[in-house]
Amino acid sequence: MSRIGQIPRVQIPMDLIPDPDFTFDSFIQAPSNQGALNVVQAWPAWPAPAVLLLGPEGTGKTHLGEAWLAQSHGIFIDDAHTCPEEDLFAFINRALRGEIPGLLLASRVPPSDWGVSLPDLRSRLSAMPKIELFEPDDESLRPITRILFERRGRDVPSDVIDYLLRYSDRSVPALRNIIREIDEAASSAKVDVTKVFTGKVLRENMDLFD
Repeated sequence: MSRIGQIPRVQIPMDLIPDPDFTFDSFIQAPSNQGALNVVQAWPAWPAPAVLLLGPEGTGKTHLGEAWLAQSHGIFIDDAHTCPEEDLFAFINRALRGEIPGLLLASRVPPSDWGVSLPDLRSRLSAMPKIELFEPDDESLRPITRILFERRGRDVPSDVIDYLLRYSDRSVPALRNIIREIDEAASSAKVDVTKVFTGKVLRENMDLFD
């Protein structure tokens, strides 16, 4: 019986990885994101011309924003806390004046922690409707994990999903990282992603969960 040796790591060219399918149809609905989905899809009947999505990394803010952008042709600013204050203030004012179809901001950081120095911008952000997304529940983690594999061109058996969710960090960013490691290792070794192979990669990458 042959044994899998030490798995070398290689970087797979990004153009070989399928582009994410950021549409409303492909968005995985769950109690953790249903409120945000309802609000975003209600456009143009929003409570205000500008809305802010708040939630941890991996909760679907970018997916919702890109899906909304494709339909609305408004302006979507991801990681809005990194946007220059003058630009952000100008975008909000354009939305309030009706010069753009709508403005959707997304951030994992609440505006109170952005360190905003412009008083008028602080006021605009304070008044802006904020919709929160939460960490995915157990029910939605399984399809999310499968989609993360599919985005790297992998159709894996169900026991791989089960094993990964049982023994790895269950946050979406951590799952994305280990799935990248599994995919790159499998490509380098020219093998399929199996439960045994997944276990070996997990053991060799325990530092990802520290």
